[in-house]
Amino acid sequence: MDFSQENVLRLQSDASGLILGHPWVGLENLDLADGVLPDAVAATLQGDDGHSMGSGVFDRRDQSAAWRRFSWAEGVAFDESYLADAIQEALARRGEASCQRLISADADYLPGLIVEKYDDVLTITAETAAVDAHLDVIAEILKEHFNPREIVFLNDCEVREAFGLERSIRTLSGNNLKGRWIEIDEVAYRLDLMHPQKPRFFLDQREQHALVGSLCDGRVVLDAFSHSGAFALQALKGGAEHVVATDFSDTCVKAIGANAQRNECFVETMDCDAAAFLAERTVGDFDCIVLDPPALEDGDLASLHQLHASAFACLPPGGVLATYCRSSTVTQEAFERMVGAAAAAVGREGRIFARTGQPFDFPTLLNLPQSYALKGLILQVE
Repeated sequence: MDFSQENVLRLQSDASGLILGHPWVGLENLDLADGVLPDAVAATLQGDDGHSMGSGVFDRRDQSAAWRRFSWAEGVAFDESYLADAIQEALARRGEASCQRLISADADYLPGLIVEKYDDVLTITAETAAVDAHLDVIAEILKEHFNPREIVFLNDCEVREAFGLERSIRTLSGNNLKGRWIEIDEVAYRLDLMHPQKPRFFLDQREQHALVGSLCDGRVVLDAFSHSGAFALQALKGGAEHVVATDFSDTCVKAIGANAQRNECFVETMDCDAAAFLAERTVGDFDCIVLDPPALEDGDLASLHQLHASAFACLPPGGVLATYCRSSTVTQEAFERMVGAAAAAVGREGRIFARTGQPFDFPTLLNLPQSYALKGLILQVE
């Protein structure tokens, strides 16, 4: 692929809907009349007045982000040299944790690239053709820095299909990587990275697992949408009297049980719909509830209103509700309005203990709301 520094794109003279400073430009706002650039090339973007908006990767197959800026400088190539420097800078912003996200796409000026570390195994996800073309180079840079036991290419994400890329999971060595136990914040989890149907660990919630767990001493806890059981296990570590974990996936429920057994504790597990389960509970069944539902694809909070109303209805005074929302289109303000309306609908109130967001290894950019997906509230119910 050609990543020439000579490529130049221009904005349409009436680039309506363009958000000042936003690093993504939609295809409809680009003027391609002077020639057709091939997809997955680096190009400098200029306004109709000739002002440079920096260097970005151009790919018409992503209509909402056909140009994604990775540098404010013009004429920068998205090549091996740039990748090496950008990766080193991203790693320098991370701490020494054994499990963390190392590279978070646009927020680390590497659009389309996600890298995570699970002890001595690294995972690489290439979401775009530009990144996919450099996977070997990226793997070698990371291998030199970390000397990992294995690198897993987790290229099973749906977004790859828009770029005509194959969806697959493979290792750098070509060997199979069996499921293995890793320890995160003094709790053991079994991860099977080669099998996407098995639950994975959500690194963006790692800090929240421990924080909520510290509030559970002596409490009866519900971990709804439990997935791998991280909130449940940290609640028991924090002194919870009893913990119930629900998930709609039988595979996840079995994994929670296995994780609990490995940690020599007991979690009551249920394969059920969390909303239906909560709707049948009465006041005092739980005095701590964790709601961490899957990402909202359309940003529609109405579907979560009744779920939260049911949670408020069954929590006693002094109970704790920890609730989270994953959506780049839902603001913290909108999320809080929904939670507040749900509380009011059942005659309850909540005292805000903490507003939560993404941890340091999931950075956000001021001008890129899409990088700010996770938000939450921890409340004491009145």
